Amino acid sequence: MAVFQRNQIGIKDVGQTVNVPDNDIARLMYYFSCTCSAIECNMTPQMRRLANYRNWRYLDADDVRQLIGICYVFSPDVLNNKVFFHNPGLCGNSSNKFYEISQVRNQLLAVSSILIAGQSRRVNSIMVYTMSWMKKNYTDPMVRIARFLSN
Repeated sequence: MAVFQRNQIGIKDVGQTVNVPDNDIARLMYYFSCTCSAIECNMTPQMRRLANYRNWRYLDADDVRQLIGICYVFSPDVLNNKVFFHNPGLCGNSSNKFYEISQVRNQLLAVSSILIAGQSRRVNSIMVYTMSWMKKNYTDPMVRIARFLSN
């Protein structure tokens, strides 16, 4: 008797177009918001506040320091090739895009998780990005804000 098993992988574009204010703090907040779209962040009210990039003007210096710390914990070094993938081809006309990926095997949904700062986090979706997106929304703002705060 032969047994055939069929695996199906589903991929669904779940992203949306947003307008991020042209400000380094807003861009880091947007990066953190993208991170929390991709993985379960167990959002506290303060974390929700730090991810609300439209209200970047309301953060004080302590909030900005917290934001930098959180973005460091959830850095691209931690998330790349696990949750974030440099793949301009999948970005289409955008500089980043979110996809929900499901693997169905005998009617079971496979859910993945990632270990960050000693905590297991559920993966909700993956994000693909261009290098210009990462530079604009993480690398450059982190450098400029850290430099500003150290003065």
